[in-house]
Amino acid sequence: MLVLWLSAAISVLVSGPAAPAARTDRAAVEARLRANTMPRSAAEWAALGPGIDEILIAVAGDAKAELQLRAHAVSALGVMSTRPGRAFLETAVKQKAASADAGDKLLLRKAALALGWAGGNAVPTQLGPLLDHPDPDVRIDVAIGLGLTRSEEAADFLRKRFDVETVPKVRNQIGRQLRLIEDAAAAVKRPSPAPQ
Repeated sequence: MLVLWLSAAISVLVSGPAAPAARTDRAAVEARLRANTMPRSAAEWAALGPGIDEILIAVAGDAKAELQLRAHAVSALGVMSTRPGRAFLETAVKQKAASADAGDKLLLRKAALALGWAGGNAVPTQLGPLLDHPDPDVRIDVAIGLGLTRSEEAADFLRKRFDVETVPKVRNQIGRQLRLIEDAAAAVKRPSPAPQ
C-alpha cells in the first residue's frame, strides 16, 4: 500500500498535478448542436468540460444565432438541469409565453419540455397556465412537459384543461400524459412481489 502511495506521489511530483478538464469553447458546442450529436445525459454534457451550461445559455439566448441551434441549446439545458440553466428556462417561459412570433413559440415549446425533463416542485405551476395558450402546438408540448413531472399537481392542471380542450390532437396528448402520470402513481402504490 505504501509503495502504491509513494509511486503516485512521485508521479505527481514529476509530472505535476492532473490538469483540469479543458474548457470547451462555444464553437465546439455549436458544432455538436448543429450535428445533433448532443450528449444524452447531464454527466455526458459535464464531461465536455466546465462551463458547458454557460455556453448553452449563451447560445439559447443569442437572438443572432440560428433558431434551430437555439432550440437545441434550450433542450440541452433541460438535460443538464443546472441552477443557471433552470433559471434561464423559467425566464424563457415567462418572456415568450405572450409572444406571437413563431421563433419565440418554438423556444417556448422547447423550454416547456426542458423544464419537464428537469423536473422539480415548481414546474407544474410554471407550466400549467400555458395549457391555455392560443397555439395548440404549445399546449401539446406543455402537456408533455407536465406529464414528464409525473406529479399529481401536474395531473390536476391536465384534468382541468382536458375538460375544455377542443383540439383533438391536444386533447389526445393531455389524455396520454394523464394516463402516464396515473400509471406511475399506481406503480408506486403497488406492493412489490414477495421473494420466492
